Amino acid sequence: MTPVRSDRQQATVDALLDAALAHLRQRGPDGLTVRAVAEGAGLTHTTAYAYFSSRDHLVATLYWRQVRAEGDGAIDPAAPVGPRVTTALGGPGRVAAADPALARAGLTALVADEPAVGVVRDELGAHIVERIWAALGPDVGPLVVESLALAYTGAMLQASMGYLPFAAVADRVAALAEALTE
Repeated sequence: MTPVRSDRQQATVDALLDAALAHLRQRGPDGLTVRAVAEGAGLTHTTAYAYFSSRDHLVATLYWRQVRAEGDGAIDPAAPVGPRVTTALGGPGRVAAADPALARAGLTALVADEPAVGVVRDELGAHIVERIWAALGPDVGPLVVESLALAYTGAMLQASMGYLPFAAVADRVAALAEALTE
């Protein structure tokens, strides 16, 4: 669960995340360290480590922030299941398609075996599952939702490896949703 912060603390976190995003966009993930990000934000590395336990924690949090900032599309309950799933998963896909360097770094960071990253991963995963449930409605069983969540995760991994565009992920999962709910 994301900690509650004062306005000043949140401003510090935002400055660090903004500096990390600028680094990723300008130079890619090479050389991105908590220390380098702190320097880019005009802060000490000690301050940065007070908020982020590692590079992976920083990058995973940045990716999750960008997904939240993108927002979620409104799901039309009268639409067919495919378009509902595409809408439900479109936000993370747009973030990844617009910023592949962030997506690749974020997805790599999210698999780190670190408690702080696990918290971020759980929040993002819960968000994805909630969006899938919202798209499918109450008449679909949990196995279908779990299958689509697994498909989404696998498709994002495939996209990060260059096997399909990030922009195609939501549509690929939507096609599977149509097949599973026929």
